[in-house]
Amino acid sequence: MSVVVVPLDAPLGAVLHGVDGNKPLSDGDFQSIERALLEHLALVIPDVEEDFDWLMDFGRRFGPLTPHILTRFHHPKSPQMSIISANMDNVQSRQTVKPAGAFWHSDLSYCRDPSDAIFLYATHVPSDGGDTLIANMQRVYEALPQSLRKVIDGLTATHRYGWGGKGAITAPDPQRRAQYPDVVHPVVRVHARTGRRSLFVNPGYTMCINGVAGDESDAILEELYARIETGESCYRHRWTVGQLVVIDNRATLHCAMADYREPMRKLRMIVGCTERDTPGAGNLLN
Repeated sequence: MSVVVVPLDAPLGAVLHGVDGNKPLSDGDFQSIERALLEHLALVIPDVEEDFDWLMDFGRRFGPLTPHILTRFHHPKSPQMSIISANMDNVQSRQTVKPAGAFWHSDLSYCRDPSDAIFLYATHVPSDGGDTLIANMQRVYEALPQSLRKVIDGLTATHRYGWGGKGAITAPDPQRRAQYPDVVHPVVRVHARTGRRSLFVNPGYTMCINGVAGDESDAILEELYARIETGESCYRHRWTVGQLVVIDNRATLHCAMADYREPMRKLRMIVGCTERDTPGAGNLLN
């Protein structure tokens, strides 16, 4: 197997050719894929067969997989994979007003150790709609006015699961929810593998910025979120069956579009935090 990386004409992302879902990855191919993820932040791998074991093995190459908070949607074969579906007319299909994830968020930002990466694999897609937006939060941060950077550098924010789901989030049972208390993360996160800075706040889970008045916190967050909505740092992914998309969760946000009524189903794996972000991290892309 020889992996070819083709960058997308977008603010982030690349397509990987040469990944065969019937064969294990060599160490060399995995290193090429890992490097491509650090550089491009989102990878699209087309035409992968739905092989549970291969998908799990692929995900585990990036680090230990962690179960999602919603146990009811765990895959029957393993809690390390979950099912995200809508309009499927079965017990796994979400019953929220909007499809799951139809808001800007970073998976597991509500955890003490947030996620390194996520994997989404499409088994059913609507004939129209259902795209996923992915925002390059490194680019968003770098485009901020210097005056705003000075305001937010060094600040922290509090995150909570379900804070801003707006009809697109399922509440966990109370016992499970109690296992996820509010957590605090830097507003500006340093990527542990590349040393690049990015915004690490999101409308879905960020409650407030700490150490400032409530109205000031709201104003800062509103301004930061508005810069995501401009689309200048976003890639819009159109799904096809058999696509596997890998997203660097440390430096991006994503949002599922709520513009379809036909069945849609994706499998998701989440890589937990494999290493702490440190301000002195070296750039491993050079």
